[in-house]
Amino acid sequence: MINLKLPDYRLRQKLLYVDQVNPKDLQNYGDLFFEEGRLSDALDFYQKANHNDGLQKIKETAFNSGDFMLWMQAAKILNLDLKPADWESIGQKAIELKKYSFAQHALKKANNEEMLNSLKKIMQKEVDLKNS
Repeated sequence: MINLKLPDYRLRQKLLYVDQVNPKDLQNYGDLFFEEGRLSDALDFYQKANHNDGLQKIKETAFNSGDFMLWMQAAKILNLDLKPADWESIGQKAIELKKYSFAQHALKKANNEEMLNSLKKIMQKEVDLKNS
């Protein structure tokens, strides 16, 4: 890889929205951001480069960390037709990781009242434990 360093905010904006940048360079910047754990920034560069492998990598990483918002954003960019089972899967993963807000959003998208009610009970138990 070319010896690139992470661009500051201004250069990042210029690379993404002003300059005509070679897709391979955009991909390399995406890789740099990914390696630094800056997944949202990596997503922007992968999207601009039309780098589906990078977008898929973001989606998988977001799933594994229960990050519903980033997962959904990557899936949308990839033009995936998400089914209720997909939403339930990310919701369940978020529950496992105690990311209840993300889980709630996902389960609402899945339109799964049973899982939502179960999640509410889990959340209430945690509140009760904290207050006791």
